[in-house]
Amino acid sequence: MKDVLLKLKMHGALDVLDDLLKGKMDNLSFGRCLLEAEIFERQHQSGKRKIKAAKFSYEREWEQINLKRNPKIPFSEIKKLSSGEFFKSRQNICFIGKTGLGKTHSLISIGRDLCRNEHDVLFFTAATLVTKLEESKSENKLSRLMEKLKKAKLLIIDELGFVPFSDTGARLLFDVFTSRYQVAPIAISTNLSFEKWTQVFGSIELTAALIDRFTHNCKIFMFEGDSVRLSEAIELGNKKKLESKGAEC
Repeated sequence: MKDVLLKLKMHGALDVLDDLLKGKMDNLSFGRCLLEAEIFERQHQSGKRKIKAAKFSYEREWEQINLKRNPKIPFSEIKKLSSGEFFKSRQNICFIGKTGLGKTHSLISIGRDLCRNEHDVLFFTAATLVTKLEESKSENKLSRLMEKLKKAKLLIIDELGFVPFSDTGARLLFDVFTSRYQVAPIAISTNLSFEKWTQVFGSIELTAALIDRFTHNCKIFMFEGDSVRLSEAIELGNKKKLESKGAEC
């Protein structure tokens, strides 16, 4: 049996084989349990591959969020996006708020959960995406990149608003939004309210058209509160001061 499972590369079934053989099961139940273990393992490995392909900037999970730090942020509602239910309505997602409140953390957590459920996700910072678009255009590879961006089940664009774009970069990013309009959702984090997006895209007309398409079917979450990173840094500094005073005593 083990030789057969190895030849078929059924490593999930192989892992549970010995335990199943110890139990008293009829042939049908035994075969079903083997296959279920194999399915679980293949889904697990597929999720790992998709997480790697998404190229998240770092690893983050929901369990790492301290809900008590910023109770105004509806993390319980945001976490529901991990189900992928919004795919049915092709609804965009937008997280708006100042830095340090968990916008990127939430986007990555959602993206990783979706990957585990075998959805294709792509993650970029806005600056990195625009740079890739400009480079692809200069190398005559833009159509290939645009097709890749269009095919992803979810395109995540993080940190929109930190760096202004060139006219070419703004136009190319606008084309990305247009290509996915009513086709597949985009999830964005930004530190700018919509009326300030001209600071990034420059052209008032282009910015208005982009916002019109993006918000036409969009779930918007406001992130309000105190920076978690700043709070943790202050707490760490205070702790070190107390430890230092204790050592002096």
